[in-house]
Amino acid sequence: MKSLKSILLVLVCFISLTTIAQKQTDNDTTIYSVVDEMPQFPGGDSAMVAYLTHNLHYPQTEKEKGIQGKVFVGFVVEKDGIISNVEVKKGIGEECDAEAVRVIREMPTWSPGKQNSECVRVSLVLPINFKIIEQPQAPTIDTLNWVIIEKMPTFPGGEEALMDFIGTNIRYPKYAQDHGISGRVFIKFVVMPDGSVSNVEVLKGIGGGCDEEAVRVVKMMPKWIPGEKDGKKVMVMYTLPISFRLTSLRPQDYRR
Repeated sequence: MKSLKSILLVLVCFISLTTIAQKQTDNDTTIYSVVDEMPQFPGGDSAMVAYLTHNLHYPQTEKEKGIQGKVFVGFVVEKDGIISNVEVKKGIGEECDAEAVRVIREMPTWSPGKQNSECVRVSLVLPINFKIIEQPQAPTIDTLNWVIIEKMPTFPGGEEALMDFIGTNIRYPKYAQDHGISGRVFIKFVVMPDGSVSNVEVLKGIGGGCDEEAVRVVKMMPKWIPGEKDGKKVMVMYTLPISFRLTSLRPQDYRR
């Protein structure tokens, strides 16, 4: 994928800590670096890139000073998928380091790692690259995953209005209800410069008709207030998790 100039790139990859397995008297406290099944961000790597794109902000003061580089942040994915023990392993500046730590601490619950089919604690390091590059050409949809912009697109009326729209329009498929299918459907789409929604697709589904229903509702959304970069309206990729719960006839616990 070609780099975009004059934007922030978030290069995401996982690096296991070199030797971090620390056995305590109780085996339950062991922290692994490599396991049979590694932890996963909900929705996979694409969803994690989208999460960082939406939530990570380049501190203006450090940007103006020309401070850039990779912040290496270590953390532990606990047995229940919660993130803990977040710390900077190698930083580039106080504000960038703090921003990298903040965005990792606020991550949603992961799918935990497993060793011998048992959930275990796993340590990871996430390198986040703060980089300033020259003026770009117009962004393309293929590169939207990596763009951090200054003003994110918003649903007309804000998040409460978005939740109301989803709650009013979505229907829990009967097949999914009858067969006990529940969980989160992660939908990826692009908010165009005119606010229209396009390129709607399922990042991670649960089946039973829920994936198609989530796509249908996203496609019928009204125009959003578009995102902006350097004062110009731009295309922005957005990831929307929609939760189907059997305790209700409509999905609940929606959050961006």
